[in-house]
Amino acid sequence: MRGRRSHCRIRVGFHWFDKREIADWDRAPYWRETGPGAPSWSLPPTESEVALCLGHADARVRAATLARAEPGALPASVLPLVLIRCADTDERVRELARAALERALAGADEAVLRRLAPLAALVGMRRYGAWVRKAVLGRLGGLPEEAVAHLSAGGAREARIAGLRAGAAYGRLGMTRAWEIAEGDPDNGVRVHALRTVMRLALASGRQTVLDDTRTRVLARLDADLSYEVRRVTFAAAVEAGFFRARDLARLAVGHRDRHIRRSSCAAVLAGPDGNASLDRLLRARDTAVRSAAVRRLRGAGRGDELARHLTDPSATVRAAVCRELRAAGGAPRAHYRALCTDPAAVAPAALVGLAEQRCPEDAALLRPLTRHPRAAVRARALSALRMLGAPADDAPPPSADAPGSGARAGSGSGGVP
Repeated sequence: MRGRRSHCRIRVGFHWFDKREIADWDRAPYWRETGPGAPSWSLPPTESEVALCLGHADARVRAATLARAEPGALPASVLPLVLIRCADTDERVRELARAALERALAGADEAVLRRLAPLAALVGMRRYGAWVRKAVLGRLGGLPEEAVAHLSAGGAREARIAGLRAGAAYGRLGMTRAWEIAEGDPDNGVRVHALRTVMRLALASGRQTVLDDTRTRVLARLDADLSYEVRRVTFAAAVEAGFFRARDLARLAVGHRDRHIRRSSCAAVLAGPDGNASLDRLLRARDTAVRSAAVRRLRGAGRGDELARHLTDPSATVRAAVCRELRAAGGAPRAHYRALCTDPAAVAPAALVGLAEQRCPEDAALLRPLTRHPRAAVRARALSALRMLGAPADDAPPPSADAPGSGARAGSGSGGVP
């Protein structure tokens, strides 16, 4: 906006005003005047004037409308607009609208309250909407079933979400209907709210069979739903509510297709009281971050003597985590690696690269003989390890470099583990 001038002007009705002037808002919203000193609107305001001004963008016009209509009864047709203004962002408008609605509902029959019930549930989702929900639905003793059906079948996304939330809160939404929405609604946000609703209903039921069945179906939705957003938000809501058991989280950490869910599940299960019981399963996970997290937990679980067996993990990230844990426990990773590379018959290919990762040039003498190992994977890793140490394999190219094993050729041109 640099270089542009602000005119400080606002349009109200058919007139423009300077924001700095003190306008007579008792005469708002300044309709076309028929003569000098004539009122800007009818006294009392007509039904159309009240409806138009309750939807005005300026809060002063909305407040002036409610204040002008306060002494008399509001037309029945504008009650929905007054109900909406009960959750207005402007405090004065909210207060005036709530007072007007209280007077209107004091003598209203049940039919009027039932007509307002769907809108009250929808407005109740707003920041200041709790008062509206209690004012209307409290007089009815709950949300009518036809209101839930009307909102759930509505075309607007917000209406369907309002139907879910209000129906669950007032016991008008069954598990079957909630699952139909969770599995069939085309909108991602509605499906998320439906899945949250079924989890709340299952927890509130107090029946283990319902809880187990719902948990199984929610886990299936985490695999089947194509939406990235639905999977993540549903998982976060389930963890926050304590809906998943430790073994469920471990299964997600090991095998789920979404990397975020795998790693979040790992963090959740390790943060729980039964985290140590899931370590064996996490150590076999395909995700390197999950295996690294499990390795870092071994010492705290009193299983530090098992660290050395993970030095030959195919992932450099996991090997680095094992080395840090071994050093913290007072061990020497390099000595372990040298012992693993001493026996050519039992050497693991990853151990050769792990030894080179210790960055000791003296280890080149131990690696050179392994460039002629009968196994192509060992030859490849030996050549890669020597290149990592900056040491030549031999004065002459080893015969294995021309061998048909593709691993040796790949390893001779690679600086690390493929």
